[in-house]
Amino acid sequence: MQPFHGRVRTRLQAPAGWTLSELLAVLAIVAVLAALAIPHYQQQQRQARRGDARVALQQLLLDQARYRGSHEAFATQLSDLGWQGERSPQGHYRVQITHADADGHVAEALPQGAQAADTVCSPLRVQWRDAATVVQSGGSATDSDPARCWAP
Repeated sequence: MQPFHGRVRTRLQAPAGWTLSELLAVLAIVAVLAALAIPHYQQQQRQARRGDARVALQQLLLDQARYRGSHEAFATQLSDLGWQGERSPQGHYRVQITHADADGHVAEALPQGAQAADTVCSPLRVQWRDAATVVQSGGSATDSDPARCWAP
């Protein structure tokens, strides 16, 4: 008679795999982490998309300066500046000139689509006053930027 060399499974060995309670505990932990992480991620996206408005408004400042060099007042329409539409380069904002005369102008970028949830910095605004004063503001503040909307 030859000796037995195979594995013998005893009743004391634990079965392989996870129990239902272990799976539910892991799912609960993942859900809590997702509930904390997703809003923070969305806020970071909104802040990054503000760069789209900053680029558009800074380009508008340059275009207005060029326009004013050959006209008696700043442009009142984006089309006067050669703009084909009213969207920012990436399309997250609608740009408009809200005031323009011989002494200055005000332009705003209003968030569109998913960016509309950025209520703190709606709208982003740039003003050209007097000879060479530029005021950048955001939200309800028209002469300052308390929410740091213009900060990169």
